This record gives sequence, structure tokens and C-alpha cells, in this order.
Amino acid sequence: MEILRAIVLILLTMVGYSSGVTLAARERAFLPKFLDLIVVALLWVAVFWLRPQMGRWAILGVALLLSLVVGYLLTAVRMRHVDDTAVIPKSELPEHAREKGDTAVSGNIFRRGWRKWEHFAGKMGNVQGRLLMGYFYFIVVTPFGIIVRLFSDPLNIKKRPEQSDWHPKEPTDLTIEGAREQG
Repeated sequence: MEILRAIVLILLTMVGYSSGVTLAARERAFLPKFLDLIVVALLWVAVFWLRPQMGRWAILGVALLLSLVVGYLLTAVRMRHVDDTAVIPKSELPEHAREKGDTAVSGNIFRRGWRKWEHFAGKMGNVQGRLLMGYFYFIVVTPFGIIVRLFSDPLNIKKRPEQSDWHPKEPTDLTIEGAREQG
């Protein structure tokens, strides 16, 4: 049961952090960097350090809230000078595009809320997916690559010249007799 609780804490921390990042980025493009991987790992350390000092349910809220605040603040600080809203001035648009058309909006408040949530969850999932792939790369792929790099020699560069599998190329015979032997 403890393993399940640990997994829930890890996932809630990821949800909180990616929610904070998504809220701070607003509609701007944001790609997690190596710093985000380190910050989330530090959040996990903090949450697991606080776990024995708090109750079962309190630590869930603390993990979610702490990671949300840290993700929001870190992203807001990093993106304070970023303004990538690609807005074309109306004067450069063709005539038919200058008219403001009415966008169809559902009258059902639940459907509008669902669309907003769906958009937010998609952006949040994008951040989470990139963080998880970053962890996968550094936990699985990098150690395997380092081991292969240290212990393999696909080009036989580390062998001494007398042990090499490379054979010198014999000069080709350009005479008619040489051509008959090849044929």
C-alpha cells in the first residue's frame, strides 16, 4: 500500500507542477527544460521528506499545492519577457478577414466548461508528457548509452593494429589478363 501512496504522490506532484506551468504560460508556447526536471525531482524529495510529518490526506494537498505554486512561479519568472502572440495587424489582413465574425458558442455552460477544461488538460498533458520523456531519457537511455559507449568498439578503434579486422585493399590489375581472372 505504501508503494501505491508513493506513486500517487509522485503523480500528484507532476499534475500540480504541470498545471502551474500551464497557468503561467497562458496561451504562449512553453517547452520544459532540464531545469524543470531538476525542480520536479526536488519537489519529490521535499514531498517525501514532509510525508512522515503530515497525515495521509494533508500531504496530498500539500504536494499538489506546493508543486502548483512552484511551477507557476518558476514559469512566470522565465516567461516574463516572452511575448510570442502572433497577431497580424488588421491593416495587413484581406478585406474579408477584417470583418469580425460571430463565433458559435454553446448555450450550455457545462459544454463551455468542458471545452475550457479539455484545452487546459491538453496543454497540461503536453508538459507532463515531455517531463516524463525527459526522465525516461535520463534514467533509461543515457546510462545504457554510456555503458555501450564505454564497453563497445564498433569500429575496432581500440584494437592494436595487428589485431585489427581491416584488410589493406589490393591494387586492382588493369591488364587484360587480370580482367579474364575476374570474369
